[in-house]
Amino acid sequence: MSAIRKLRKKLGFIKCKVLDEWPYRGRVRAIPRVRNTYRPLVEMLPSLPVFRENVYELHMLCGHRDLDMGVWASWSIMRFLDGQSRLYVHSDGTLTKEDEEFWKRIIGEVVVIDRAESDAVVENALAADARHLYPWRCSNWASAQLVDVHFFGTAPTLLIFDSDVLTFSRPEEIVAALTASVPRFGWCRDLRNAYSATPEVLREITGREMPQRLCAGFLVSPRLGKEDFMILDEDIAKIEADPRVSVGHFWSCQTYYGLVASRYPGSAPF
Repeated sequence: MSAIRKLRKKLGFIKCKVLDEWPYRGRVRAIPRVRNTYRPLVEMLPSLPVFRENVYELHMLCGHRDLDMGVWASWSIMRFLDGQSRLYVHSDGTLTKEDEEFWKRIIGEVVVIDRAESDAVVENALAADARHLYPWRCSNWASAQLVDVHFFGTAPTLLIFDSDVLTFSRPEEIVAALTASVPRFGWCRDLRNAYSATPEVLREITGREMPQRLCAGFLVSPRLGKEDFMILDEDIAKIEADPRVSVGHFWSCQTYYGLVASRYPGSAPF
């Protein structure tokens, strides 16, 4: 690793601690108290329509800390999908059996993917060949949203969303994208381009035109296969060789989705 990259990583670590961790320590300690306050409201959510078929496939990465928020977020969109949606929750390794039972009690049709099971499936599929993507997948906090979700379920198109996204009306554009005859990427616009580097730098490194303001927190994606991941592996290798960009940047998951989306015609924001 070059001296410049080492310095950038150290500065990035300090920035993360000062801006993203230390100011929120008090709030994190308050989570159990806040959860106890709002848990009765979650338990009072109206029942969802009975599951009929898996037309709309939903995937969420979640852990014990964000359980109630994830339940509320999934309920908020599934109430509009007429019993035709199945939710896959990808545990970050902290969800308990009690958490799974609580989620199923409120939502009904939920498949919780244990982290150990997910690790084994992805290792078997990618470890031998994806020499740049696979190490990133094993170290990045959000990597299951990019990699693991595509190894579970059956639908050709997925909705991948964060545990803090609420839906307030029937998402017609999402429904249309999930059932389109030709799968494409669709996303809610981020406030700005939140990538590991500017789109111009990423184009210089990879040769790809990054989508504007792609947000991986509420994203319709075609189901990715081995070919998609191997092409992305080549792009990550190029990024790894450039000292200006960190492969493990906080926004790297969103960056890599942008690289993949750039290869799919018709991909656009909602």
